[in-house]
Amino acid sequence: MKRFIEEGEAGLEDRKRGRPKGVCKVDLKAIDAVRRLQKNPALGEFRAHAALAQVGIHLSPRTCGRILTLNRRLYGYEKPTGAGKSEKKEMPFASLRRHEFWTADVRYVDHRLPQLGNVYAISILENHSRAILGSALTRSQDTIAFLSVLYRAVERYGSPETLLTDSGSVFLANRAKAIYEALNIRKEEIEKGRPWQSYIETTFNIQKRMADYHFGRAESWPELVAVHDGWVADYNGQSHWAHRERKDGRRSPAEVLGWLSGVRYHSEDLERAFFSTRFTRKLDSLGYATFRRWRLYGEEGLAGNEATLWLHAKNLTVEYAGEPLSRYDVEPASGVGTGGLLVVRRPTLFETSYPRRSWPQPKLFGLDALGEGGWLKVFKLDEYAPRRPRGSLALQQVLFAYTEAI
Repeated sequence: MKRFIEEGEAGLEDRKRGRPKGVCKVDLKAIDAVRRLQKNPALGEFRAHAALAQVGIHLSPRTCGRILTLNRRLYGYEKPTGAGKSEKKEMPFASLRRHEFWTADVRYVDHRLPQLGNVYAISILENHSRAILGSALTRSQDTIAFLSVLYRAVERYGSPETLLTDSGSVFLANRAKAIYEALNIRKEEIEKGRPWQSYIETTFNIQKRMADYHFGRAESWPELVAVHDGWVADYNGQSHWAHRERKDGRRSPAEVLGWLSGVRYHSEDLERAFFSTRFTRKLDSLGYATFRRWRLYGEEGLAGNEATLWLHAKNLTVEYAGEPLSRYDVEPASGVGTGGLLVVRRPTLFETSYPRRSWPQPKLFGLDALGEGGWLKVFKLDEYAPRRPRGSLALQQVLFAYTEAI
């Protein structure tokens, strides 16, 4: 009827369905964009479709699959190994609303930089939207590294009703349990031997496809961090398979999460919940932080910025914006939350993604405990001088005047 209204009787003739001859949705620009994505051989048709949509090129997954096949024939690219069809299992922690369940876990990151040692990705996922709320690359998988990621997630999004993890000691430490209780977070664990109950396992599989190729080609710690941060942004911003049939048109984790947050806290209350573990100090002009009468090196390129100190029973980590700068072995005098530090030793300085200043900074030298490079990473400050009793100066002046008069 529309053609009849517009064209008259000529519009009633049967015509071939589809696009007119010579009109094609796939052009050389789209094929080249798929080719550049295909340098990462782990990307499949759905991930290519999601990445293209993020830059304004809208092709169906099937179309992307055909282009991937064409490029493999032309350029000899590797074919991604399929995940295979798995039996659909009941998920005991499926959420009905946002911030009902958060899931946290740790994944080993494979790289080619032996000087860095082991590198881990610690991430926190919001189950309903599949959004990554907090994630960081770390050199260790300890409780302090996890609490650092948890703090930033709660600071930005509030706290969830339930935090879900496996039974790893990182998540079940007494310090972590005390923080869960202070924030009114119920703690649950998945069943042993059933990792599929954790939604973040699927997210780590997506990370493997999207980022492992680039992790394996990074040539420095800053490049590893840049790859990780880029993956978090792309993952949250691209279409997710779990949302492909939503009726509201929201396809990415960020769109599904929206503006809604969990239980929000004033900064003072949040600091109080983490107080026995987390402290903040401003780095001086040489990049040192002063903590409990010890001067600890953080990073000279961040002089004047506020760093975070995470104190554990046996170590202390100085970090900035979630990235560790240095770590020290410590022996607290009486408890972690109060008292001084008897011993601070074995400084470990980490390579960071923050550029160093263009001019050389003077280092602090000493006769002992110089460590690598011949400069002090940590040293003990003098204790505070005892206060004079009130009135002592006035009493001395009276006595002096009296003796002069005699």
